[in-house]
Amino acid sequence: MQVTLLIPDLLPPPGAESIAGGQAPLLRRLLARGNTTRFAPIATEHWLCRAFEVEARGDWPAAPLTALLDGLPAESGHWLRADPIHLQLHRDRMAVLAAPALQLSQDEADALCSTLNAHFRDDALRIEAPRPSRWYLSSPEGPGQTPPPSSVAGRALPRAALPAPWHRRLTEIQMLLHEHPVNRAREARGKPAVNSLLLWGHGHRPAVPGRHYGQVWSGDALAIALAVQSGAECADIPASAAAWLENSAQHAAQGHHLVHIEDAHLAARYGGPEAWLAALERLERDWLAPLWSRLGRGINAIDLVLPGDAECLRVRATPAHRLRFWRRDTWPASASPQ
Repeated sequence: MQVTLLIPDLLPPPGAESIAGGQAPLLRRLLARGNTTRFAPIATEHWLCRAFEVEARGDWPAAPLTALLDGLPAESGHWLRADPIHLQLHRDRMAVLAAPALQLSQDEADALCSTLNAHFRDDALRIEAPRPSRWYLSSPEGPGQTPPPSSVAGRALPRAALPAPWHRRLTEIQMLLHEHPVNRAREARGKPAVNSLLLWGHGHRPAVPGRHYGQVWSGDALAIALAVQSGAECADIPASAAAWLENSAQHAAQGHHLVHIEDAHLAARYGGPEAWLAALERLERDWLAPLWSRLGRGINAIDLVLPGDAECLRVRATPAHRLRFWRRDTWPASASPQ
């Protein structure tokens, strides 16, 4: 059995370098003893598309894939994700609170979409919300290449040169949302308002030719959609490697497993350095330590894929790498404490 762990933001984020130096000894051992390949930064959604050999055509076509998963008729036509977000004003930037962190209810999503659809009726645009956090637009054209949620969550929204029609629509959407009763009620309860939409992942339904994983473990809609389209088994991620090993024995135990863990990403983007450190310690205890102990005893290889702000690392560890005692445990140079 081989396992690939996709763990965005596991390496120290900005501001966490000073507290990361002596932490996570097993992760530092894996980074030191394994074979490491460095890549340019890449969004998690884009890495997933590449891993399943989906081609980008202007943008990475995540929308039609997840739309099919959500029961929409996306076998044909042009689809665009239009996810609800909260733009949070800071002193010098607008940070993005992405959809899962909003804790939006289905009733709230339906009411907001109803208002937007009434306004854009003459434009023949319709926004659908089959899930509170996943909204869609079926449109004959898209806004060009756009940043996906993982690249903007908790960060400043990059300046995007939207085509004029999309810039106008997004401005109108923000105005409609600003005074919406749903948002006024949310603010009264101390919850963030839905004050904009994140447009991303547009395109036609793509082919998913990649057949590299027999089992995908993830709570992410795109990862699950890619697994379904590729013919891989899929399941929600267990709480620990021990539970995963027990579950995997009931699934495709032999073969290549992809395990997508978002704890470090969410902690780094929304919780700050201390929350990230706590997530790192949990991952070390619950995942890396049990898997390292099984390397060579049922697990033939562990691949760590670690997308981050500065770069993406891929680290492969095999049983032979356990014997590289002369390699000093450390963070990679780009993530070393300053």
